[in-house]
Amino acid sequence: MDVSTDDEQDPDDSSLLPHVSPKEAFLAVDTLMNYLIQHENNIPYLVYALLKVKDEIEFDSHTKKKQLTIDAYFSKE
Repeated sequence: MDVSTDDEQDPDDSSLLPHVSPKEAFLAVDTLMNYLIQHENNIPYLVYALLKVKDEIEFDSHTKKKQLTIDAYFSKE
């Protein structure tokens, strides 16, 4: 199968992915999971896999938070 030069990706373009926050990723997975649950032919193992992905995103977002001391919390404006 021949691929035209127009369809080829520029190697420099592959590193230009937009930043996606954990909240955006969580909401996207949640929306997809809700769609699959509402769909007549939902796939239980796929819904279960998405639940695991949601748990991982939620865990990741909690581990990146930085705990402040009480003094630091009340001194910030």
